[in-house]
Amino acid sequence: MLLTIITLIIILLSLIGHILRDQTILLAFMMYIPLLPLGLWTILVDLYQKGFALPKRFSLTVIGLVLTIWGTISMLGGITTTQIQATANQTISLLHWNIKWAGLLNDEKINLKNPATRGEWPAIRDQLYQHKPDIIVLTDPPQIQTWLTELKTIGNNMFTFFDTKYTGLAIISSWPLKFEHFITIRDGVGFSIVVTVNNKNFRFLLIDGNSYLKRLRKYILKDIEQIVIDKYKKGEAVDFIVGDFNALSNSIGFDSYYSMAGGYQLASKMGMIWRGTWPGFLPLFDIDHIWVSKQFQILNVKTLAQKNIAHRGQLISIYANNSR
Repeated sequence: MLLTIITLIIILLSLIGHILRDQTILLAFMMYIPLLPLGLWTILVDLYQKGFALPKRFSLTVIGLVLTIWGTISMLGGITTTQIQATANQTISLLHWNIKWAGLLNDEKINLKNPATRGEWPAIRDQLYQHKPDIIVLTDPPQIQTWLTELKTIGNNMFTFFDTKYTGLAIISSWPLKFEHFITIRDGVGFSIVVTVNNKNFRFLLIDGNSYLKRLRKYILKDIEQIVIDKYKKGEAVDFIVGDFNALSNSIGFDSYYSMAGGYQLASKMGMIWRGTWPGFLPLFDIDHIWVSKQFQILNVKTLAQKNIAHRGQLISIYANNSR
């Protein structure tokens, strides 16, 4: 009986959080209660009691099934509605991945002849070589010159910024990069950069949000929104907003992104994939995002994973022929 009561209380808290969303810090924590495992747990609790957890037999199982289905559907993307036959020079592939230092912290810990000291970077690098994205955005890359230099074999243009020893952003491109400026946002860092592809400029806003829940995510998301709107008014429209936001996609602060400055689309919702990016071994939370201007058609979305890396990467392909 006590187990059932505790389960029902957690279900109630979870439902309140997911319906009201992150209007307060308390609701934000409640919104982070994942529905899928909670639904499975609820079913197990009822089965353990042979369906008699509640007066009406197997009613708790029904509740668990509803939670499981809700949690599953909310984390699945969709299917792009328009199919375009695009040539290679009409498409751009973009990868974002928080590789969390790739298991490396400093040069002193690296022995190039000893694979045991090389962290996860070789496997990550091999995935990058395999997919050969046109543009790579890495959150929290290893702050080690050896590996940053090796990245240039993938794209010979690079810009990096390290906020602390353990946080930073890197962008690697086959095409020229032009750094514009850093941006000021609460609970995070970022910068604006332009990539010139076949004589067309694509503006990126790269973001790395703080992982601790110091205050509501709506503040950093509102700051990003204001920057995007201000740039749009000045004729400097942002094409891609990319990074580890540390904010769930159903956060209230994201609601306006679908219409701001001409509107954006969340790439993970445009492909039939599991949208969770963290934690890597059981990705129940979608906190890493690629927001793409609605002027582009997203052709393909897939995820990348690597053992012992806390986040999963997102690789997208877009039809860029209709760009500005």
